[in-house]
Amino acid sequence: MKKAIIFLITCCMAFSGLFSLPASALLFNDDVKVRNKNGESVPYEIQTPRYYIKSLDTEEVIFSKGATEHCAPASLTKIATAIVALENCKDLTTVIEVPERCIRMLDGTGSSMAGLKVGEKLTMKDMLACLLIHSANEAATTIADYIGGGSYEKFIDMMNETAKRLGCNDTHFVNAHGLDEDGHYSCPKDIAILAEYALKFPVFKDLTSMSEYTLPQTNLQKPRKLQSTNLMMSPGYPEYYLEAVKGIKTGSTTNAGKCFVTTVVKDGYSYICAMMGAPFYDYDKDGYNENFAFMDTQKIFTWVFNNIKLRTVASASQAVTVCDVKYASGVDHVRLVPKQDYVALVPKNVDADSVLIEPVADTMPTALEAPLKKGDEVCDAVVKYAGQEVMRIRLVAGEDIDRSLFAFVFGKLGEFTHTTVFKVFLVIALLLAGGFFGLRIYAANHRRRRKIRVVNYRDVRKK
Repeated sequence: MKKAIIFLITCCMAFSGLFSLPASALLFNDDVKVRNKNGESVPYEIQTPRYYIKSLDTEEVIFSKGATEHCAPASLTKIATAIVALENCKDLTTVIEVPERCIRMLDGTGSSMAGLKVGEKLTMKDMLACLLIHSANEAATTIADYIGGGSYEKFIDMMNETAKRLGCNDTHFVNAHGLDEDGHYSCPKDIAILAEYALKFPVFKDLTSMSEYTLPQTNLQKPRKLQSTNLMMSPGYPEYYLEAVKGIKTGSTTNAGKCFVTTVVKDGYSYICAMMGAPFYDYDKDGYNENFAFMDTQKIFTWVFNNIKLRTVASASQAVTVCDVKYASGVDHVRLVPKQDYVALVPKNVDADSVLIEPVADTMPTALEAPLKKGDEVCDAVVKYAGQEVMRIRLVAGEDIDRSLFAFVFGKLGEFTHTTVFKVFLVIALLLAGGFFGLRIYAANHRRRRKIRVVNYRDVRKK
């Protein structure tokens, strides 16, 4: 067997391991710096305790920490609220009236509101704009009441059913708006799943990418503007602003801290990023508190776009190793190659000499039998970077291998002589042969004795 170093490989998952360090230990390299409280330029430190960042191009998770830890989701909850609404109300011009109970249930919460009035009528699209752009809690309760047919509890059940259907295994909702409540939790990975699914609805994508929205005149109020809570889309906040950010939703409560989920798109690269539990304090001592869900997102993607690129990392034409082949015509081995070309996000300065692809021993056969077709799956292989396993791939036959009939027949005959069946047959045959020859010898001896006796009898008579 041979081992081959492939000079194309991904190490994003190795970097993912790096980002699993405690937040206090996490440092970027020198190209991402900030001023500390002493005015010194230092590498930036991630403050958010839980995050999940995935490429929408390759499905690779590039950075992750505490991605499945249960935590309060705050208004990120409203993503699920919007999904249930969009799945159950196809006509976005449907007019919804705000019931009094949907306002009263928020009394005393001091929560985010759009100023909707009891009896005010809005289309479903406008209600979703209040929900997603301005994060209005009365929009959440009104939508829940309408879709649930007057039953708020029914709507919450629908939210949980939707989350389960989409594969959110660490999420449970007890309200539609996201205010802190016992048993109401999610995690960065699940929030990213919900957001990615919600983006399949064009109206969701459009609304969440707007920095402001003009709510048209209603039966009770004049037109007014709704301002987005996503400050990363506003050039007026340079400490947060990132042109590549395209939405989606913010959230903030006492228990949840600062939360944020967004898509980031630049130069043909697309990512989804969920940050949960970020702190909010005056980091640089300028008299203003910083939202680290925004700050961390900006700094992470500044680094990503400067240091990571997408490229082919394993070629289906590049041999990894070889495997012996029995009964083959003209050859005794076959090249094993990756099943397909693999593309991955890799650091620009990756050292190919530190990359190795090795077959997994317990999946690698001692030998294969001809005939083989190009592309026949053979075994697994592990991609190792800096001595650590970072990926598993499938290896396949790199070419067609024909069978030699002569080698096959004599090979099979040779193999048969080593089988238990053959050994039993041989023992039986030997026993039968031994018995047969034993009987022949016995019979011959018996005839000879009879002949001797007859001769002696005749000799006696003659005398």
